[in-house]
Amino acid sequence: MLHRLFFLFLKVSTLTLGGGYAMVPVMKWELERAKLLEEEEFLKILSVAQAIPGPIAFNTAVLVGKRLKGVAGAVISGLAVILPPFFAIVLVAEFINTFRESVALRGFLNGVYAAVVGLVASVLYQFVKSQKWSLRKTIMLATAAAVLLIKSSLVVPVVILLLVLLYSKGV
Repeated sequence: MLHRLFFLFLKVSTLTLGGGYAMVPVMKWELERAKLLEEEEFLKILSVAQAIPGPIAFNTAVLVGKRLKGVAGAVISGLAVILPPFFAIVLVAEFINTFRESVALRGFLNGVYAAVVGLVASVLYQFVKSQKWSLRKTIMLATAAAVLLIKSSLVVPVVILLLVLLYSKGV
C-alpha cells in the first residue's frame, strides 16, 4: 500500500501543471479511481488541509497518507508530492530564463493558466455544492465578497471576522 500511495502522488505531482490547487482535483480523481477514498472522505480531508498552514497539495497528500497508512503513509505521500516540483523548478527556471522572449513559450504559459483557472473553479464548485446554505450564511459570504471586491487589502480582517461569525453562531 505504501508504494501505491507513493507512486499515485508522485504521478499526480509530476504530471499536473499549475501548482497545488490544480493538483487537488487530480488527486481526488486518482484516489477515487484507485478506490482508496470516496469523494465525501476526500472533501473532509481537503477541508482540514486548507486550514493547516502550508502548501495545499502537500497538506492534502500528507493527510490522505496518514488516513490510509498512518505516519509512514504521511511521510511517503508528502515526499512523493515534493520531489517532482523540487527538481522541476530548477530545470524550468533555467529554461524560462533562456527562452523568456519566445512567443511560443508565452502562449503555452497562457494556456496552462487558463486550464488551472478551470481546475480551481471545478474544486470551488464542488465545495459550494456540498455546503448547507442558509440565508444568513449566504448574506454573510456575499457581504464579505463585496467588501473584498471594493477593498482587497482587508482580506485578513474580513476572513477572520467571517470565520468568527460563521463558526461562533453555528451557521
